[in-house]
Amino acid sequence: MATTKERQSLEYWSGRAAEYSRLHMDSYESDKRKAFAEQVAMSIPDCDNIEALDLGCGSGFMSMILADANCRVTGIDFSEDMLVLARQNLAQRGYEATLLRMRAQELAFPDGSFDFVVSRNVTWMLEGVDSVYAEVMRVLKDGGVFLNLDANYGRCFNEADARGEVPTHPTQTLAQLRLRNQIASDLPITLVDRPLWDIAQFWQLGASEVSCRRVGAGQNVSGSQLFALEVHKGKAVGREYGLGVVGALETPSQAALVNAGSARDDAGEGVAHAKVMLVDYMRMGTFEFDPRKFVVRKQGVPIKLTPKEFNILLTLARNAGKSFSQAELRAAVWGSEFAEEGGNVAVYIRRIRSKVEEDPSHPRYVLTDRGNGYLFAP
Repeated sequence: MATTKERQSLEYWSGRAAEYSRLHMDSYESDKRKAFAEQVAMSIPDCDNIEALDLGCGSGFMSMILADANCRVTGIDFSEDMLVLARQNLAQRGYEATLLRMRAQELAFPDGSFDFVVSRNVTWMLEGVDSVYAEVMRVLKDGGVFLNLDANYGRCFNEADARGEVPTHPTQTLAQLRLRNQIASDLPITLVDRPLWDIAQFWQLGASEVSCRRVGAGQNVSGSQLFALEVHKGKAVGREYGLGVVGALETPSQAALVNAGSARDDAGEGVAHAKVMLVDYMRMGTFEFDPRKFVVRKQGVPIKLTPKEFNILLTLARNAGKSFSQAELRAAVWGSEFAEEGGNVAVYIRRIRSKVEEDPSHPRYVLTDRGNGYLFAP
């Protein structure tokens, strides 16, 4: 039986169906389509014949992006009004997808049905998000990926209400906005620290790898921070580069999360490295990076780097195991327009090694990949 909150939420989203569809089909014809397609491209599994689930498909915006990425798409939503418009929108643009009415907390699919599950701006307004995440992990195949694009909108609305602000939106009525705020005001998901809470949930559910990208400000929501949470199921994807397993990242410094995200031994395959990355904090092996303060620590000891040195090392660390040529590093650190006249990267690499390596002449972390450039091995 649906709870009061769920009935209110259904009223809200069904009442918005026509307006929401127009808004998001306009978005599909704008740069927003490209922005979200890029997020999908960054997270999509590397396999053929991808079975994808659009969790909370609404009027079909993400379903079309998934179809553009050559996925076979199934979309679910609990609002039949939304699904009617999603079917119309996809048919008008020549897309095919299976669209079903279903609750995210009770997915009617067998275990291991999907390679890729994507959700956009859905979980912030749901009850029982822990159950949703458990269902997502259940229906993912081994090696599958969940991409959750979301923000803690409810907290932003609560803070705005506390300041006495009258909610505004270019296409919603004041009555709709007040119903939205009422629904979100005391949902459990509104009251937690996101995305750290979400990350902890997935460690507990056995995720092998978690990363979190900060995407930007949420549309029309002052103070919101949109994140792209990427979760992998199955054996972690530490990559072999002749250097042992590369790619170990740990969670932020909160003790519970560090413990939840520590490396684990899976199926006799040696150490499988769980990983998580936030752009405002990253821990990899013995190194910690704080981009806000341009601080890097090795085994807890701060290392004094110049901003350019820090950015070169952080660029390599965020892409552990991937080789960067001097031109690529110049473009990443100096900017593409200055790539040609940027500094001598080899000089910066020598300076970095002199500060982070025990023996700079025999580096362990900042390595030269002959003929290709430089890479970081944690």
